[in-house]
Amino acid sequence: MAELALALNIIEAVKQTYHVAQFIFEAVKSARNEDVERQQLTTDFGRELLFLASFQRYFEKAHGSIAYDQALDELWLLEIDQTVRHMKLDFTDYEKLAGTDSQPSLEKSTSSLPLLLKGSENEKPKGSGLVTREKSSMTQRWKDGNTRIYTATKWALFDRQRLQVILEKFRKRNKALRKILQFAMAGILQQIAQHGQDLKSLQQDKDAVALGLATWAEIKQIKDQPEHVDNDWSLQDSTVNANDNASVVRLGDVCTRMPKSSMLAKTRYTKDAVLVEYKTYPPKPEGLGGSEAEDLNFRLDRRVNQLASLLATSGSNALGTLPFKGFVKEADQRRYAFLFNIPEGMSEASPDSLHEMIESPVLGRLWSLSARFKLASDLATIMGGFHMFEWVVKGFQSQSVVFCKSLSDKTPQLSTPFLAGFEYIRPISGSTVGQPLDLSGKNMLYCHPDLQEEPNIEFSKIHDLYSLGVVLLEIGLWLTAQQLLQQTRSPRPSTPAEIREEYIRKASSKLPLRMGKSYAEAVVACLESRHKHQAIRPDVFLNVFDQEIVQKLSAKRLLD
Repeated sequence: MAELALALNIIEAVKQTYHVAQFIFEAVKSARNEDVERQQLTTDFGRELLFLASFQRYFEKAHGSIAYDQALDELWLLEIDQTVRHMKLDFTDYEKLAGTDSQPSLEKSTSSLPLLLKGSENEKPKGSGLVTREKSSMTQRWKDGNTRIYTATKWALFDRQRLQVILEKFRKRNKALRKILQFAMAGILQQIAQHGQDLKSLQQDKDAVALGLATWAEIKQIKDQPEHVDNDWSLQDSTVNANDNASVVRLGDVCTRMPKSSMLAKTRYTKDAVLVEYKTYPPKPEGLGGSEAEDLNFRLDRRVNQLASLLATSGSNALGTLPFKGFVKEADQRRYAFLFNIPEGMSEASPDSLHEMIESPVLGRLWSLSARFKLASDLATIMGGFHMFEWVVKGFQSQSVVFCKSLSDKTPQLSTPFLAGFEYIRPISGSTVGQPLDLSGKNMLYCHPDLQEEPNIEFSKIHDLYSLGVVLLEIGLWLTAQQLLQQTRSPRPSTPAEIREEYIRKASSKLPLRMGKSYAEAVVACLESRHKHQAIRPDVFLNVFDQEIVQKLSAKRLLD
């Protein structure tokens, strides 16, 4: 009953907040002719309004339940309630202007929003001020007694900065709601899979699409049913050339032969700039031939295409990976060239890895303390998203975190990290197809001791979190793992267990002074595998992961 009451309170609070937000949208819309900046403000605010409307409808269709577990439902509902309360407080001043006497129906009020957004995007500015063709219509509305719109319009016109502030707050709260739904979806998708239900209905739900939930359902289906992946991401008749360097991702180009046209005797080629990541695979075992060799090749090709499909879906939905183009198999070199499009607004240049930036005094100066906190939180969130579907990254390190360069000034875009190096990504259960875990050189510094001491142990999310902990330690102290160990007083740690103990010692003693107590606690929790017992259930694990890792990496916890 407590959960039901909480859910009803949330629905009512969302309705009230939506009413005020729509009032602001209409007020800004009524003055959209003033300049281009106001038109963009209108469009952006309308998108956030649509998201809130979709959230309410989805929440009501789910009867206020977003997880199949009662205890987890209450936890997520408390998170949603807190976020909605903050959103309602953000709109307090506007609520006084909007009033509460005529709240519109949600279905009726959102039906025209797409058209309004289309109008604000396509209509060209008519000049500044209110001396426009729409003046008469606005005056008519004022004469009809809509004094609240008139008052808010004047306020919006003369206090645009305040409207921009409220838009940023609106985005922030919606982002928090999106994140809560993402983590709660782990349990929902798990239950759907266990009951053999079809994910298509979720993928086709308009509100689920608007909330980003349909994307997660698509990724879940790719992971669980690789045999049903329809798209073939292999690029035929293509050759790849790439810069000769040791980076995980490098600049290159792909040349593709086009089909001959009956009107053209010459063969045509297209050449596109791409980012290239090579993924090698081991040679065929000696003595393996016939049907066994064919079966191995079939499984390898299907796994590669499965990874390609996952990266394509992730990259097209801004989930922390580069926009995927396709792959080319280079059998003579026993590798696949995974190709990514240059992200929009980025230059045709090889990205810089986090590892390179830590090692470079020049690039290192670009990073402020707040930027490092944001990076740590972003990387943890990206990894949590993949763990939601029981996928592990297997090989996460600072070399695989890359930053593309801006088209305008050619500097790395620090606010947009991309996770690369998915050489070993695979489901937690099932046989591994591809290259075994590389424990040589610097790679072993990011690898959990259990994997080095027991090579046949099954890789798990806890092993990923250990690698994340090492990278978070690097970000906090702004030293690579190798540099950290080189600074250790003799005798230097040599065994995997000793290396982990040294990481934990440095995290416990040095990080509180640099990044705060909470950040240090999150790093130590990753290195100690503190939450391994919660890793069995993805919904439970992600809740703990969010509370004990992601939230503690926030700069807001610096003074804890």
